[in-house]
Amino acid sequence: MLTAVKNARMITSTRPWWGVVAGALLGAGFLVWLTGPGPLDPTGIDWVMKGDWVPHYFGWHFFRTEPWHWPPGSIHGYYAPLGSSVGLTDSIPLAAFLLKPLAPWLPQPFQYLGLWLLLCYVLQGALGARLVSRWSRSLAVQVLGAALFVLVPTLMARVGHAALCAHWLILWALLLASRAPARRFAAAQWAWLGLAAGMTQPYLAAMVLPVLLVATLTGTGVTVATRARAMAVATATTVTGWWLSGLFVLQGQGSLSQGGLGYYSMNLLAPVSPFGWSRFLPELPIAGDGQAYEGFQYLGLGTLLLMGTAALLAWRGRREVGFAAPSASASASVSAAADVPRLWTPAMVGICLLMTAFAISPTVTFGSLVLADIGGAWSAPLAAFRSSGRFFWPLAYLGLTWAVATVGTRLPRPVAIAALSIAVLTQAVDLHAVHQDRRRAARDPGFYAWANPFFSPRWDTITSHYAHLALVPPPQCGASPQPYEPAVHLAARRGLTVNAGVIARGDEGARRRYCAEFDAEIDAVALETETLYVVSEAAAGVLSRAGGDRVACGAVDTVWVCTTQDAHARWQDAAPFDRVSER
Repeated sequence: MLTAVKNARMITSTRPWWGVVAGALLGAGFLVWLTGPGPLDPTGIDWVMKGDWVPHYFGWHFFRTEPWHWPPGSIHGYYAPLGSSVGLTDSIPLAAFLLKPLAPWLPQPFQYLGLWLLLCYVLQGALGARLVSRWSRSLAVQVLGAALFVLVPTLMARVGHAALCAHWLILWALLLASRAPARRFAAAQWAWLGLAAGMTQPYLAAMVLPVLLVATLTGTGVTVATRARAMAVATATTVTGWWLSGLFVLQGQGSLSQGGLGYYSMNLLAPVSPFGWSRFLPELPIAGDGQAYEGFQYLGLGTLLLMGTAALLAWRGRREVGFAAPSASASASVSAAADVPRLWTPAMVGICLLMTAFAISPTVTFGSLVLADIGGAWSAPLAAFRSSGRFFWPLAYLGLTWAVATVGTRLPRPVAIAALSIAVLTQAVDLHAVHQDRRRAARDPGFYAWANPFFSPRWDTITSHYAHLALVPPPQCGASPQPYEPAVHLAARRGLTVNAGVIARGDEGARRRYCAEFDAEIDAVALETETLYVVSEAAAGVLSRAGGDRVACGAVDTVWVCTTQDAHARWQDAAPFDRVSER
């Protein structure tokens, strides 16, 4: 008898970790199948020279090469002279801070975005399996549940924004909230989750904290002081993560509350609106283009069918395994009654619905119809999180957890495994065309190609005589003469500061002042000796004529630049212009 009890305990304590390992491998395998090995090479940066990956990479690059500033996440050389931070470039501060001490030994160039995406999928699968193990000790149920977490469409849709791929932070919060009250409030775990969320992405942190708050308020059987301490620690470490990341360098009016609330919102039909992702479901109208990306919340046909099955089982009035104390017949598939998590509580559902209401935004839409627009002065502070459509994610993951747990525990194990297998297969088939498109794109040579007009070896000679590179104007001030990506790449490679870049948020007042002052300097031809100016051909002619003998303008390959005559004299023989602007 004692041997049987001991063996049962061993199964209970070890089997979930087999599911975690299998879920991690499943997540890793899917990501590698999707992208191939190319993005996992940290020395390969050609693929990051597009979209949101550009500021993510350059924020890290300038951060690694600069000395520490205050606050620690600040960056001075990118988007100069205004500067920014690793948080405001969405460069995943958690990874940037861990790697900065190793910067002298890391190769040049070095990017961690590919490895971060791999980590996100590994943790998505691992934590998905671990979450399912709260209700089912069946390895098959855990792995199939993990597959559904890995195949969530909104996760893959965020591969282009690496920081927002950390959906595992939401799963981590749900894991803590689903622990038995006696073990739920381990302050160290709450602290680490808060810090990780704060140093990954503020939107995700803003989703994690409400989940933890509900866990705090509903933690019966634990003293108020213990619960309050855990919540206070999580909040403090989250805010600390924001500060370390440099989010608080923004001080000017309009820095956070910008336009977009209501435009980047979630449509009421979003969970069933495929936006071209489904092989089976028809396209549905939307009320604005912003809902096609930030409001994309398609759950996938497999998940929808599983949720429908779970709802039918619940409606039939059978036992509530997983969200109430299990009956004796369920003891083979779930833990003892004292350990059964109570996750699907009215409070947790309520807070997730409240976040969903924010995702819908004050502009309530149903398909192409605007049902209500109650925005106004009261909603202006909410624009700090203007891409509100993202806030559906906690409810989506809570619903997926409930569906897997309900089907996995209310049906006989073989039937549950069959139902979950059908859901996974349906999900994969439904999304297969999109997966294949992404897979082909990641293996296309064009994925690793980008136009770099600064290809001549002469640029190494030219830039060695300067400390700053300036686009006239930079993209934050007008239409640049060259794309900002190759210009910033040149500056980063050569150790120059640069006045160009893209940031998530900025001080609007400071930006306007800089643009006006910079424009006035150019109009006055007040060029600085330590700055190389990248200009249009027309601007080169104007500056050359207005500056007279003080200014030299010419073309290197297809790029026109202007500089002071004194600076030009230092390199004109070693790297002559292809064409000289007429005065």
